[in-house]
Amino acid sequence: MSRSSSLLRSSRFGGLRRLTVALATLATLVLLACSSDSSTAPPPAPVITISGVEDGVTYTEPVTIGISVDRGVYEATLNGQDFLSGTTVSDVGTYRLVVDARDGEATSSEEVVFFITLSGDRILIVRMLDLGPNESGGGGDAIVLTDSTSTGMFHVLIDAGPAGVDGADSTLVARRLGELGVDTLEALVLTHAHSDHFYGIPPVMRDVHVRRFFHNGQVRDFARYNATIAFAEATADTTFVPTTPVVRGFKDPGSPIMTVLSPFSAFLGLPNADNSMINEGSLGTLVVFGEFKMFFTGDGELEANNRWRNTFPTLTRVVHVLKVGHHGANDAIFNSGSSGPSIWLDHTRPEAALVTANGISHPRQGATAELLSRSIETWCTNAHGDLVLRASSAGQYFVTAEQNEDQPCEPGSEADT
Repeated sequence: MSRSSSLLRSSRFGGLRRLTVALATLATLVLLACSSDSSTAPPPAPVITISGVEDGVTYTEPVTIGISVDRGVYEATLNGQDFLSGTTVSDVGTYRLVVDARDGEATSSEEVVFFITLSGDRILIVRMLDLGPNESGGGGDAIVLTDSTSTGMFHVLIDAGPAGVDGADSTLVARRLGELGVDTLEALVLTHAHSDHFYGIPPVMRDVHVRRFFHNGQVRDFARYNATIAFAEATADTTFVPTTPVVRGFKDPGSPIMTVLSPFSAFLGLPNADNSMINEGSLGTLVVFGEFKMFFTGDGELEANNRWRNTFPTLTRVVHVLKVGHHGANDAIFNSGSSGPSIWLDHTRPEAALVTANGISHPRQGATAELLSRSIETWCTNAHGDLVLRASSAGQYFVTAEQNEDQPCEPGSEADT
């Protein structure tokens, strides 16, 4: 073989070796790159496990919710508030549980919406009607209580309006009862002798059979009031003017129990009693349905509250829901003036408060602020429209509003104290 041929073959083999080395180096770099990519990839997202509730399900009993993740840490909120695994939720309502988990840079999230509703086939329904901008008194009352059972419905009415500007519509409550299919009232309670509470009684009693009529016996030099009382007493099956508590079930032994408390009587015999005196003569009505308690105050203020607190302490102490006296007036809350201590709220300790008001003169600023400062769930017709409370005999209850459910109760536009 010639020298030139040997050199050519060596050159060819050397080039081949260099190509082989280059390819091997490239492969190594690719493997290193893949290895590097693999080492920097985020770990799998944490797996969230929620027990005790399922999305979209309605429960009629308390639920205990458990939360766990297979790696990392999590945070949970229930209706926007921090939530701990193992907590039991028992209040009636709609709930949104959100769980966010993190493991390094890997994240995951789960959301469950569930509902807790009333158990049993018998519930108490309280409808507080919005009577609009009647400037008389503070807005008037009209409250329909219904014992809703699997075999029928039985109704009680506390006060009857009227409604509208200057209370011009005396028939609103009668019309609403008709819409609800009410043809019989087991009881009609007139809390006191003010027109924003009694003007609607004659239209109601012309359309609806009233078994029992309650009033406080106030003497007034006011022809329309006297005519209303005379008509009601002549129309109802039975009339009660309580001087001691009167206890009646709505219908059968399993129904809610209504106790009408005799009034503060100091001013009942004064024909020309002023507005404050007439308010203080309001009948109080306690409704008990199993473990649930609600107290209705009419337009009772300081004197009435003191009587109910001192004379009937076991009946009025610690209620679930309080119907606030005199459309949210300060004197229905505070011991005196527009601020300071509230022995009445300390005594009743309500979880929720319902206020009927015209949104002009009432509710008052001081009373509204005090209720909210105590974290009492407060609803008022001027802000929320018609209010409907549903309660079970187990003590569960919830309130729904016609409008603005996410807004607080607002003082009247001209309520400057």
